[in-house]
Amino acid sequence: MTTASVSNFLQSAFLSETSLHQSLGEEFSFCDNGNMLFHWADFHETCDIIKSHLESDPVLLEDFRRKEKSLSRLEQIPVWIRTQSKVYQTTMHNLYEKFLLNQSNLLGVDPFAPIEISFISGTGPFKTMAIAECFNNSTYKDFVLVYHLKGKLPRRDYRVRLKSKVLMEFGNNFEKAHLVQLEQLTTKGLLFSFDAALFNSEICHQSQLRFLIDSRILLEASTKALPELQTYLSQFAFNLMYSSRKEDGITCNLSDFSAQSSFDFFRNKKVYIFTPFSK
Repeated sequence: MTTASVSNFLQSAFLSETSLHQSLGEEFSFCDNGNMLFHWADFHETCDIIKSHLESDPVLLEDFRRKEKSLSRLEQIPVWIRTQSKVYQTTMHNLYEKFLLNQSNLLGVDPFAPIEISFISGTGPFKTMAIAECFNNSTYKDFVLVYHLKGKLPRRDYRVRLKSKVLMEFGNNFEKAHLVQLEQLTTKGLLFSFDAALFNSEICHQSQLRFLIDSRILLEASTKALPELQTYLSQFAFNLMYSSRKEDGITCNLSDFSAQSSFDFFRNKKVYIFTPFSK
């Protein structure tokens, strides 16, 4: 697999053919069922283009201001977090912001661990839950969009979001196998996700993992114009880069992955691991 194969997913026609018409939340699908998605916030060039279009496009500007106003209302929702040492008072807006900017540790609290939270007062009643469980999926996405346009989040290299499964082998002589989620394809590497229970019980104890990946799909895709590309990729809507052939195995050291745990917004706990193509 070459970085050029991934980068060429972004044809020169792509930026002009996927302009927004309704809202900042619009996504572009590479296939009919929406399993391969691109959003303007997932590439620094398209982010700059949308930012420059805000003032000249009243529909987009209105949507931006509506989202911004909606998020500001979260400053009026107080939250109390009780730890062993003290009770912190904050707001939902502040919790979203710290979580988004990876500043959750400023409160000395793991956002994924159970903790006592109250929306009533500093004396309770308190409910045991994780901070991440307080978040709403669409509100979180609005924070991402608004903060990207305000320059509060680092700009991203180009990536495509996927809903695909690939085979991963592990264990002594790679005798065990499991289907794992391929979440993102980026110009720098691949992002996978695991069920946290699987990762903690099996994967984290491995020294190496082997992924069976068919990169020839990307090589052929990189030569196609946009309409032809969508037709071509639709046949891989559920299994982009899937392979069962041992010759397609790519072995990686677990130490070469960066791992991060996270709730998704269906209350499942996942572990995301990213590995660069160079590894």
